[in-house]
Amino acid sequence: MSDDFDFVPRLGKIRSKGKAKTQLKRLKRVVAKGRLSTRGRSSLPPGAVRHAGRGKVQAALARHWSNQRARRVVVKVHIARAGPTGAASFAKHVAYIHREGAGREGERGKLYDRSVDEADAKAFNERADEDRRQFRLIVSPEDADQMKDLTQFTREFMNQVEKDLGRRLDWVAANHHDTAQPHVHIVIRGGTTRNGELLIDRKYITQGFRALAQELVTLELGQRRLREMAAARSNEAEREALTAIDHDIARSLGDGRYTPESERGGLSRFDSAVVRRRLRFLQNLDLAMRQEDGRWALKEGWQETLRALGRRGDIIRSLANLEGRKIDASRLHALPRDFGSGGEILGRLAATLPGDELRNGTTALIEGLDGRVWSIEMTEQEAAELPKLGGIVSVGRKAVEPKPADRTIAAIAERNDGVYSEEMHQAVDPSSSPAFRLAHKRRLEALRRLGVVDRNTDGSWTVPRHFEELALRADTRKQGLAVDVRSWLPIEALVERHAETWLDRIDHSDLNYSRGDLAGELRESLRTRSAWLQREGFELDQDKRLTTEALARLRRVEFDSAVRQESVRTGRSFVALENIGGFSGSYLRDIELAQGRFAVVENRNGFVLVKESARSTNFRGREVVLTRSTHSIQWKLVKSRFVSL
Repeated sequence: MSDDFDFVPRLGKIRSKGKAKTQLKRLKRVVAKGRLSTRGRSSLPPGAVRHAGRGKVQAALARHWSNQRARRVVVKVHIARAGPTGAASFAKHVAYIHREGAGREGERGKLYDRSVDEADAKAFNERADEDRRQFRLIVSPEDADQMKDLTQFTREFMNQVEKDLGRRLDWVAANHHDTAQPHVHIVIRGGTTRNGELLIDRKYITQGFRALAQELVTLELGQRRLREMAAARSNEAEREALTAIDHDIARSLGDGRYTPESERGGLSRFDSAVVRRRLRFLQNLDLAMRQEDGRWALKEGWQETLRALGRRGDIIRSLANLEGRKIDASRLHALPRDFGSGGEILGRLAATLPGDELRNGTTALIEGLDGRVWSIEMTEQEAAELPKLGGIVSVGRKAVEPKPADRTIAAIAERNDGVYSEEMHQAVDPSSSPAFRLAHKRRLEALRRLGVVDRNTDGSWTVPRHFEELALRADTRKQGLAVDVRSWLPIEALVERHAETWLDRIDHSDLNYSRGDLAGELRESLRTRSAWLQREGFELDQDKRLTTEALARLRRVEFDSAVRQESVRTGRSFVALENIGGFSGSYLRDIELAQGRFAVVENRNGFVLVKESARSTNFRGREVVLTRSTHSIQWKLVKSRFVSL
């Protein structure tokens, strides 16, 4: 050692706490970064629980935990907000997760919580009646079939979540075995401003839940062995579904082209071979094509096509366990993405299967007149308009019209070299109100999230050429479904029914070029219906259709019969809404007639029957006030508390 630099080492004592203190300081710095600032605290609503920063800490620590060989777990999260009918949608989701057919042997899914194996759904819903939000989780371990007890795993998972958030949570869960992959649905109450709202950091939602689930599954089953990882990766190469390999390919795309790893490096020989197998498989599905320069071109929408193929596989597996009407899976077709607003699918509702389970979605299978079985993904609101199985329904896309706001924005931007701002709008139209201009800014913000426009730092907006066309195309991508029920009753119930039926109103041109089994059944039913009407003495015109007077008489006969049956069931008398102008009561059930579906609203004094509409379904299970105006019936909610169905 040089004499110019004296180095005297200072050895610490045995069991020194020096390194521990250093690590503690680092941890405190991480905690400090995760805490809410004074500004953040003041922005919270009164009564909100101020612990969102804890989620940041857990998410930060989760990033340091190696998950290369951890057991894989898929975690999906949705934060549902209370809709116009309050917490009614929350109760629907609780009923949805413990529905019939979700259990291991096709039985009803069992609802449980931290200590009870059969939780009380009604009590949970009543506690959540005033909640503003609901946290919905799907936790799906890849090796769930190897785990000893999903219920115990869920309780350990939620116990650790409570420790991370520093709060006792009110939750229920149900295990589902209705798909190829067993999984758990968890519902967590969001609380209220009075008892403290539950606020969870975004990073904890996106990273912490999954990291925690992976850790628990890995502790139970051990880390994945290299052989298991290689086998799982290899099996994904020829799956008709969107896989992790596809995500890797998508991240490596350049100008829609994929360059093989052998040319640019970055993957092992094994992974490169798996990717090549996957690309050849996509080529067989007509989703990829190899070019002369060795690169691969992926077809537009290839990921969406793979998602649809994966969903088709789930539907086919569900059909194998479906009781009742057998459906030929070879006739199964998904509703095309470019299905325009001008067309429709007319057919019989053959089955309903779970769809988007976080949002109470439904997959409807419709046996069309063309002989195909169409699978259609529906939202909770769209599925509420469906009839019972066997009913006749037509489904199409809602018409999308150009918005007047888009024309205004395009005109102002054209005057200002492709830029729009509120000041420019006011200069062009001085009479416009601030609220009117704000509506245009909100429209632009919605289009910004869809990638149509860009917002500048000064608050103005860069509007591209052909803005109106791009905006209309963006609206078309997210357009909803138009559901029109032609018959709430199955065909066999219409042939000899004293009522105006769909068979009496059907457009015979719909059957001219139809060759499916349903079309043949309809032709035979029409002949039988015509002969029955003549035997019953109903007058038919030259086209063998009922006269207007006969149709009105049949409607009255069916309605009066329904009133008598409902009076016997409820022990109450019928009240004609047109005679009293208004009525308040509980909307508890519906009745399906050939002429339509009617809502039964009853109170102590009697009941009314009201023709149901798409909007009125939101009030089912609630206490309502009905007011009859000149042309319609107005629905109003009495109070947010739901009534037991």
